[in-house]
Amino acid sequence: MRIILFNLYPYRALRETRRKRRVVAELAMGAVLGLGVCYAIGGEFQERVARQEAFLGNLSAMESELAAQVAQVQAMKNRVAVLSRQVNALEAVEKESILPSRWISYLDATVPSSVSMTSLLVSQDVLTINGFTDAVSSLAQWVDQMETGNSLFVSVDLVSVTEPSGTDKKVQGNRHLFEIKAVLRGVENAPR
Repeated sequence: MRIILFNLYPYRALRETRRKRRVVAELAMGAVLGLGVCYAIGGEFQERVARQEAFLGNLSAMESELAAQVAQVQAMKNRVAVLSRQVNALEAVEKESILPSRWISYLDATVPSSVSMTSLLVSQDVLTINGFTDAVSSLAQWVDQMETGNSLFVSVDLVSVTEPSGTDKKVQGNRHLFEIKAVLRGVENAPR
């Protein structure tokens, strides 16, 4: 029988070398892949950061634009408030200027022919009318008519009717002097 001895060392060394090369190649490939993955992840994060910064920049631009619009709206509100106060003041002035003309028009339209007015005085919402009349009854009817038939006066009172004395009677005749006090409705109650 023959025994054949094989020297397997070169084959083992070759296999070990191949295995080492394969491990080194796998490690190198893993390192390259790991570096590629890290680079890709870093690039992705960098893109995300860039998008977030762009979003924050747009957001701050929108905030500043909104703040400018809010300031503009507030300025417009302030202007509207000023204009509203001016309109209210003009309406009050209009009502106050219309009321005296209504008083005079009413008195001129309703005064009897036997009654003459000598003075009109307005003080603290009280209209004082002084004058003279030949017929006290028509004066009394006029005062009643003023008190009941209009919306300009709260109340109308005939304060005094005086008959002229001896020497005045000769000069003035049968004229009676009178004084009427009428409490006026205020501007807030004035009809438009």
